[in-house]
Amino acid sequence: MDKGNREVSRQVTHWSSFFLAVLTWAVILLLLTSCASPVPGDLTDNEKLWKSQNLSNYDFTLERQCFCPEDWRGPVDIQVRNGKAVSMTYPSTGVTATEEKFGNVNTIDKLFDVLRDAYAGSGTFEQKADTVNVTYHAQMGYPLTIYIDVSATIADEEQGYTVEDLRAR
Repeated sequence: MDKGNREVSRQVTHWSSFFLAVLTWAVILLLLTSCASPVPGDLTDNEKLWKSQNLSNYDFTLERQCFCPEDWRGPVDIQVRNGKAVSMTYPSTGVTATEEKFGNVNTIDKLFDVLRDAYAGSGTFEQKADTVNVTYHAQMGYPLTIYIDVSATIADEEQGYTVEDLRAR
């Protein structure tokens, strides 16, 4: 092989190695970003703690904070049996709250779903929430307070939830 061909061969080998290295890094970055979950670890950890309680029968009081009519805010007393809400009543009047108003948040599991959706921009959220603040019960893992601001630039679309008086049955 003459000297010119050896130089071309060395340049091709150099560029092939460089291209292969860049391609490898691009694949690694793609895999890392596609595996990243929008859900923070504290949500996952607290949901596991909640599930470890093995509570399928419990009562709790839920109040929603929102720019919405009073009967959408509550508070409502919710009874859950076998993992499903069986009763939702306004404690002030004893009137039954409708599934339409509280059906998406009438169990602790559904509150975890709302949080996951807010972080991911899925379900009833058209985008990832700009702000999600949550406090969890230290021993049982369920959300005590939730505040979700979907967009910092839009007024009155914020929502919040407070869980009180959770009692195993």
